[in-house]
Amino acid sequence: MPKPVVAVSMGDPAGIGPEVAVKAARDAAVRRACRVVLVGDPRSLEQARAPRWPDRKSDEPTAGGAPVVVEAVSGLKPAQIRPGRSSRAGGEAAYRYILRAVDLVKEGAAGAMATAPISKKALNDAGHLYPGHTELLADLTRTREVRMMLHGTRLKVVLATVHLPLTEVPGTLTRGRVRTTVELTHRALREWFGIAEPRVAVAALNPHGGEDGMFGGEERRVIRPAVRDCAARGMDVSGPVPADSLFHRAARGEFDAVVCMYHDQGLGPFKLLHFTDGVNLTLGLPLIRTSVDHGTAYDIAGKGVADSRSMKQAILLAAELARGRKSDRRA
Repeated sequence: MPKPVVAVSMGDPAGIGPEVAVKAARDAAVRRACRVVLVGDPRSLEQARAPRWPDRKSDEPTAGGAPVVVEAVSGLKPAQIRPGRSSRAGGEAAYRYILRAVDLVKEGAAGAMATAPISKKALNDAGHLYPGHTELLADLTRTREVRMMLHGTRLKVVLATVHLPLTEVPGTLTRGRVRTTVELTHRALREWFGIAEPRVAVAALNPHGGEDGMFGGEERRVIRPAVRDCAARGMDVSGPVPADSLFHRAARGEFDAVVCMYHDQGLGPFKLLHFTDGVNLTLGLPLIRTSVDHGTAYDIAGKGVADSRSMKQAILLAAELARGRKSDRRA
């Protein structure tokens, strides 16, 4: 079977995205697993200590595996890609890289996409008013319901709400939102990860699961009814489970994934275990999209010290899922 092609958008030109994308693309394990197309700015990639890259249409082999090629989308000036300096031009360029990566997947030129980090502020300064990749990709693909899964070998978490102030979380949680999050999680575990009978745990929002309403009523009004809905549809789902004990149980293998009520409830435990190798996987999209689980890290951009393990794992997971999807279509 031919190696899958993964389109990698290089992210914010002034962040560590170009560096981690180049490092990961050149990794021997990545080149054995797939063909990488770096979608971005050639000057920025050169600045990230990349070699001279062949054109996307080139099949020129490289040592250690499949070739790495570049899809040139922008031609930024040096002043626009100064490491650590957020800019509107950089935000616009990062937006265009994402669009082109999506197009490559839609056209069939790539089987999946993986994204390096963007600056949400630069994206918004450029006039693209999205809180992050996930919401932008949902809009581009006209997808109504998407969720963020953080994937690691020991823990997988899925977020019912993402980029919200903590004070807005209780009012945003609904029975339908929690139910949909469990459904998307269950489907991904079955279809993408081959788990025949996924075990999903749903975290409580409040301390001690609300303590029968003493510490909050969301468990009784919202979360427990959503869990009952999913159980009635044949899913193996538990909850609401107090968060202070849940992640220990999940990391020991009792559950295949944890549905969390808000961003830091899931990402705190996840990054404790997978700070350098975690992957962000978007559930619900009609295409495969993975990403690093970190930001632009402007403070170390341009210094050559960025850790590329999360980017590497994002590409490898994208390739693995793309191979699985191709096999399913041929079956």
